[in-house]
Amino acid sequence: MEEYDVVIVGAGLAGFAAATEAADQHLKTLLVEKGRTTGGTGNYVEGVFAADSEIQQKENAVIDKDELLNEELTYSHYRADGRMWQKYINHAGKNVSWLQDHGVKIAMVASWGSGARTWHLFEGKGHDAIHNSLEPYVKEKGIEIVTLTRVTSLKKNNDHTFIVTLTQVEDKSERLVRTKNVVLATGGYLNDQKLMQKTPHQNPDNIIPVNSGKNTGDGLRLAWSLGAKKFFTGMAMMFGGQLKDHTIPSFKLWGTAIWSSVCDQPQCWVNELGERFVDESAAVVNWANEGNAMNRQDRVFCIFSQQILDDFTDKSYPRSMKPFVPEDRYPSLRSDIEQAEKDGREYLHKALTIEKLAEEIDTPNLPAYIEHYNEMAAQGEDTDFHKPAKYMLPVAGEGPFYAIELGVGAYTTGDGLRVNIKNEVLDTKGRPIQGLYAIGGDGSAVLYGDTYGVNVPGTHAGYCVFSGRNAIENIARK
Repeated sequence: MEEYDVVIVGAGLAGFAAATEAADQHLKTLLVEKGRTTGGTGNYVEGVFAADSEIQQKENAVIDKDELLNEELTYSHYRADGRMWQKYINHAGKNVSWLQDHGVKIAMVASWGSGARTWHLFEGKGHDAIHNSLEPYVKEKGIEIVTLTRVTSLKKNNDHTFIVTLTQVEDKSERLVRTKNVVLATGGYLNDQKLMQKTPHQNPDNIIPVNSGKNTGDGLRLAWSLGAKKFFTGMAMMFGGQLKDHTIPSFKLWGTAIWSSVCDQPQCWVNELGERFVDESAAVVNWANEGNAMNRQDRVFCIFSQQILDDFTDKSYPRSMKPFVPEDRYPSLRSDIEQAEKDGREYLHKALTIEKLAEEIDTPNLPAYIEHYNEMAAQGEDTDFHKPAKYMLPVAGEGPFYAIELGVGAYTTGDGLRVNIKNEVLDTKGRPIQGLYAIGGDGSAVLYGDTYGVNVPGTHAGYCVFSGRNAIENIARK
């Protein structure tokens, strides 16, 4: 039976951070990925958090660490682990330098909305960071990577080593290996509907995962089989609306002109009754809040007119999206809507009048509310939710009129297992299960209450890097 110092389960950003650190520490390591390709949800990551990176220091943009710690603890209503946050914040800048030392390219440091400037954006997103830098490095250093392979069982021996059952996905053949340590990096459970239904605060039918599709709770189940504590807090990393269509993978719609026009621009959003439920402009500047507001509804639609569609295409839209959108209009929006209609997209509804649109999407109060909305727009005052006048675009003029149905986009979960500041998995008594570690989405319950703090952007992805290194460094010290 082949023996390893470490078996890492999951080859996403956290898994590759751990594998890279393991290569640096000269540990014999096996990296196991159940998918055909590596990278997982980490391929879509924009960037990572830091408060005092070398880039920030050069730009005189260092952020007060104590203020950040207080911000995160307050935001989580003190459900977050202050010790872990303090350790993470103190190491984040060094982790950015470590990534750069391993070939990862940082394009810029940015903020999101009015939040802190902590977001170190990758060139080419996480895909390039992983596949152009970390993956080639670990392969060069002799780290073994197997794909299309699941870890289906963990058994602990009396000597505290593990017997790991590796099951090949296609032919179901099995291989057993022995290891001193197991690091769980499977990304949480966002794609497991049954586990999502067990969490509080969520409406799983309304949540649209925008990730690799492989985060099905594998790491959690392996840990639970060894006595780990179930630590559900109901945290899904939501980032506002997504186009609701079951016929196409959600990541193909994320970032498109249609998506941005209805989810980034504070247009008129209504629920299943046809009534607004939030100041849309306050929601879009903090997409965690946007997701929470939408998740309280049974259905959500963005309602707009042909005039708004034409203006957004040919002239401008009211909320600048630079640097993420290069100009203040969507040149392809009208043609994209036309193509979506030809393709019969589920999310798109169109009618000549608001009354017929209300019938099509079953929103009985929509005609009366749109009349009220247009009156408020004409007066320049939103007496319902106090949205600024420049965003009160009347849904008026000649038809057709449009309704885009939205679900709540989510990137990953942030709960499931409890870990200590070494990223060791804890049992039901709060004691570490020796040799078992959880990182990234599998071990991020220490960071959150029930909502991701987008006001300090990059923290989840940065935690993937920090926790991966943290676990391996503690293994190397044994």
